[in-house]
Amino acid sequence: MKSSSFGRDNISKVYIVLAGLGIADAIYHSYDELTQNFTSCNINSRVSCEGVFESGHTSVFGIPFYVLGLVWFPLALILGIFAVQEVKTRTTLNPVVLLPFLMVGNIFTIYLWYIELGVIGIICPVCVSLYVINYAMTGLVAKTLFL
Repeated sequence: MKSSSFGRDNISKVYIVLAGLGIADAIYHSYDELTQNFTSCNINSRVSCEGVFESGHTSVFGIPFYVLGLVWFPLALILGIFAVQEVKTRTTLNPVVLLPFLMVGNIFTIYLWYIELGVIGIICPVCVSLYVINYAMTGLVAKTLFL
């Protein structure tokens, strides 16, 4: 009998899909920043990838944020692949490594929210989509603690 309608087998598969979406989104965001072609994510003066880019708040310790995304999501995918385990004849994700890893990303997004909302007053919708993907991956891994 399944303990939930969204069981352990599905959690690992959805996690991998989300990590793949994160990689694709990070590549898209990197392309926008490198080419400075922000036509698809400029909604208005307060919701604009270009506005965030032009603010100059686009790096930490000299490393552009888009590079962090290009490293973060492939690493999340690799860790997710290696964190798959068999528990009670079902496949699930091992939260021991994944949850602390993803929480580091979530804490970093608090800093990014502060930069966007508190310092420059502009939201980057593509950046927010990357945060949401990380939050969703964290939620999936956290759910494995209760299955």
